[in-house]
Amino acid sequence: MGKLFQQSMDNLPGVLVMCSSVKFSFIALLMITMINPCICNQMDPHVYPNRGPFFEGWYLRIIDPGENLSLGFLFGLVLPIEQHSQQYQKHCHKLVNQLEIKRCLNEVLQMQKHAYDSNLKAHNSSFPLVYTSLLLSFNSTTKLDTPTGFFNPDDCSVTKDGRPVTKNPDDLTPPNFEAVISQNLSFAVTENKTMFSVTVGNHIFKGFTFAPVPWGPGGEGPESWLEKMPLPIHWFVYSLHSTVRYYEYVNLESGKIIRGGSKPGAPVIAHMEKNWGKSFPKAWVWAEGVDIAANVAFSFSSGVITELGMDIDAQLSGYRNGKKNISCSFNPVNSVHTLVQDGCSGTAVLTVKCLDCAVTFDLSAPPDTLSYCLATPQVVGFKKGCVESYVATARVTVHQRRGVSMVLTDSHTINQAALEFGEKYMCNGSCPPEVYVYW
Repeated sequence: MGKLFQQSMDNLPGVLVMCSSVKFSFIALLMITMINPCICNQMDPHVYPNRGPFFEGWYLRIIDPGENLSLGFLFGLVLPIEQHSQQYQKHCHKLVNQLEIKRCLNEVLQMQKHAYDSNLKAHNSSFPLVYTSLLLSFNSTTKLDTPTGFFNPDDCSVTKDGRPVTKNPDDLTPPNFEAVISQNLSFAVTENKTMFSVTVGNHIFKGFTFAPVPWGPGGEGPESWLEKMPLPIHWFVYSLHSTVRYYEYVNLESGKIIRGGSKPGAPVIAHMEKNWGKSFPKAWVWAEGVDIAANVAFSFSSGVITELGMDIDAQLSGYRNGKKNISCSFNPVNSVHTLVQDGCSGTAVLTVKCLDCAVTFDLSAPPDTLSYCLATPQVVGFKKGCVESYVATARVTVHQRRGVSMVLTDSHTINQAALEFGEKYMCNGSCPPEVYVYW
């Protein structure tokens, strides 16, 4: 098998043709679908458009290898299809009088809240528009626990520099925003730190991280320049592994309290991401993992996106090994890929290759550790649509070009990886039976 792989990768003209072919077809699709001005990608929030569908959401996961646990949370908002938002982008900054500026910004904030509330009433709360969930893994054998909360849009506030969002993020401005959902969530991100506090039912999770370890320089994320295209969904990795200064988990019902943080020789790290766009796709596998002692990290998302009625197999992925100076990044323009997945057995193998690098991500998680269904953003609101485990094992192999040959340069096993199966890639293409409590 290894010899066959070596021979196929040594076929340089074949690889070039495949990459060129993918580049042509994908760019052609982008040119067809480019009907709106491009947007740039960052961790900061976006201005909501005048018409849905549109969603935006954030994700943070802490890994404490010394305690064999991993805790995370996610949250987001949806502007449903065929629902109008108010005109948010008032040019308040053009005003001179400070009192007028303050009045203008307050007016924008009130219009945002009114639009969210109107959308919720229009859908009779059938599909919630504001959502948060904790993701709790205390050992390597039990199902990922996911206490979940749905909220009114009127309970949610997202501000940039302490003001309503009036400008889309860019690749140059450091993040500085805060998201608040009622008394249940506070998520504040600046250039050098992230602070969070999440309460769902009897569960409280809070913490503090230092500066991010970015995917790439200058605000670059997994999409590279594709982030500026009007794609149906965007994915940005803000930090591969920030150092966690402190975290705390409290269960008010059981009295369980866990406190931790990085210590000399015993680091605790946090992975952070953001998504936005129209909706999540019809099928996907997502994964990420870190071995901080070896300075190794990876993340990928692979699945089927739909645009103009066409289903497109796509992937975004990257692997970093700081000690070996390996940094491989793949997107649909520079690479070709294959994905073999089985949501019932909890396995997924993504193989990606471009001209100078080829990586195989081989992941497996005990099926019993996969969560009940988490909600995902769809065009009508949040609907159940994916399962996840925090105790997957990732086996990664890397081949890099040395002259005319591709040679093995790295092979690494990462424990406590995250693995997620979405929509049609879940076992039997549906959510598992469950008994769920919403707060």
